[in-house]
Amino acid sequence: MKKNYLYVLLAASLTAASCSNELPENAPASDGVIHIEANVSPQTRSPQLDSNGSGTFAKGDGLSIFVAGNGTTVTANYAYASDLLTWSQLGFPEDVKQVTFAACYPQPTTAKDGTFEFNTLTAPEKDLLLAPAQPVSVGTAETVRLTFGHALHNLNLNFVPGNGYTDSDIRSLTLVCQAKTTCVVDAAQGTILKVNEETGDYQATGNTASFYLAPQATDAISLTIGIQNESKKITLDNLLQQLGSQQTELQGGKRCSLTLKVGREGITIEGATIGAWGDQVTADGEIVIG
Repeated sequence: MKKNYLYVLLAASLTAASCSNELPENAPASDGVIHIEANVSPQTRSPQLDSNGSGTFAKGDGLSIFVAGNGTTVTANYAYASDLLTWSQLGFPEDVKQVTFAACYPQPTTAKDGTFEFNTLTAPEKDLLLAPAQPVSVGTAETVRLTFGHALHNLNLNFVPGNGYTDSDIRSLTLVCQAKTTCVVDAAQGTILKVNEETGDYQATGNTASFYLAPQATDAISLTIGIQNESKKITLDNLLQQLGSQQTELQGGKRCSLTLKVGREGITIEGATIGAWGDQVTADGEIVIG
């Protein structure tokens, strides 16, 4: 996939309609092609982006657009830069003068009420990109501009050896991050409605770990670190409190990066930053956990 900003002429084949609207199968391709210019806000990697998150989709990437108006939401699932999406294909009545465009990557399965659930633990593509709804005049020849943002929080952990442990020990370290797994998205608005209460275990082995988490309270997230038959557990809010940078909630579109020094006398945070996706807090310091 090419890097930097997306400049997308969405050539789209419509494969499904949500709610009550069915799309015409034989609409003329020349009838008002919709031009969409989309960019990914500089946050992080999905589907394949620069380190700051900007980039482009490649031909064939599956996206979904949600066009809402007149009490109906039309879902257009398409492979990027392939076929054509036209105004007539959307099938809105002539008296509808304005609609909204929202978009999502990866393609979801939308429920009848126009929502979908996204489970960050089980989804093949972990990084949920949403373009919030933008008003568009029906039939316009002007470019429809959508900005994709990262809906989730990216938690990054890096482990280094402290007193009593070696690099080899750290490479065999195990981590279990217990957190809420599933958010409910309003497809037509391109926003998260809520986060479900169900939790799950995000697991990793080695000296680095990275998880995409639904926005949620930091006191509901626990980290269990295992090394040489020993186990240490702490909640994320406790880590941040000890840094003097208390955060009650993990925010979507933000990233938390922690470097943890693991020693036999405990675990210290050698350096911590929350940023890169968008600044929530920046903190540095050392903290003894155990």
